Amino acid sequence: MAGPDRRWFLPDLDAAVLWCDERNRQGISCSISPLGEYVQDRDAAREAASECRAAVRAVEAHALDASVAVKLSALGAVFDRDGCMAHLGRIMDEAKRRGVRVEIDMEGRNLVDFTLAAAGRMAGEGHRVTLAVQAYLQRAAADLGAMEEAGIRPRLVKGAYLGDTRNFELIQQQFRALAASLLSSRTPFSVGTHDPDLVEWLTAHAESRDLVEFGFLMGLADQTKTAMAADGWKVSEYVPYGRRGSIYEARRLQYLDRLRDLGRSPLP
Repeated sequence: MAGPDRRWFLPDLDAAVLWCDERNRQGISCSISPLGEYVQDRDAAREAASECRAAVRAVEAHALDASVAVKLSALGAVFDRDGCMAHLGRIMDEAKRRGVRVEIDMEGRNLVDFTLAAAGRMAGEGHRVTLAVQAYLQRAAADLGAMEEAGIRPRLVKGAYLGDTRNFELIQQQFRALAASLLSSRTPFSVGTHDPDLVEWLTAHAESRDLVEFGFLMGLADQTKTAMAADGWKVSEYVPYGRRGSIYEARRLQYLDRLRDLGRSPLP
């Protein structure tokens, strides 16, 4: 696997395929994601869309237990929403033909409505879609309801951008409330968290290990991933790759700094 200089992301798709294959052998699925976000021109959006389609083809070609994660800002959502939808539609069409799952990442507040609408449109066209919902937004419960109605699989996360609150305990409470709602409805869902309290709460309250998939980032919680997979839980790892990793890496380092300020640590 990658050395310490590649803790957070891998250099290219070939490396991501090899990494994912190894994780699959450990009983861990992957969500591979070409790096890049908030592009500012159509050429960059076309390149990002091409990278996503290449990832879809690689998942099928190597028979990986993996999905492909897509950021709509990488497809031009900030300046050309029609073009972004066209790129997303082509990615989803290719994924459907090849039997590959697609996850749409939720980004900044200014893109939440558009992202929810885009995922709903794709689901309405018969595509399998997973969409992140951010617990630090007050609108999250309503968004979950809209996603359930549209047939979108939720991936519950705390949120990595600017939300309605930065109060750690409040975000934990909102996360648990949203997770409890999903558990009570018996809606299959994913979570993305490295919070020991939340993972402990979820494993205690999930009546079935088939109901919840625990998602972790590459570079964090490696012991936890393998132990939970060995114990029969569904586990996935987010595996970004590419040349444009500086913004992504900065968010990961800010996350660790924030935890240190709170006197907390992520799962080992």
